[in-house]
Amino acid sequence: MKNIIKSLALVFALSSFVAQASDIEKNPGTDKEAKKATFHTNVFKGKNATQFYCFVDKQAGQRLTITVRDHKNNIINEQYVSKNETHVAQKMDLSQLPDGDYSLTVASADRMVVHPVRITTAASVRYIYLTEEEAAARK
Repeated sequence: MKNIIKSLALVFALSSFVAQASDIEKNPGTDKEAKKATFHTNVFKGKNATQFYCFVDKQAGQRLTITVRDHKNNIINEQYVSKNETHVAQKMDLSQLPDGDYSLTVASADRMVVHPVRITTAASVRYIYLTEEEAAARK
């Protein structure tokens, strides 16, 4: 009984290995698609709504452009990343810009990634705390 179970496990292991190998041969383009993703980006907000962080990991030998554009597609800021750099960490302070929708674009010669960015500054709210006597006196 133990020999039958071992034999079945061996057959199953070999058949799954052959299935994986045939799948790779049928889809040779998957390696090319993986190589196309030559950079990865991550954008997130900082402490307030006007600070953003942009992190880029890329392969050496490729130039990148990091661009901030407004809703009319006008370039606000543009930064170039050299071929030799493989990691970029950029803090962007957009506090001088008016509230609105912007886009942060990371582009290479063959690929472009666009991150939407919204700047909103909350209006200041002033709270006044009154005792019951002060509230009654104001009525």
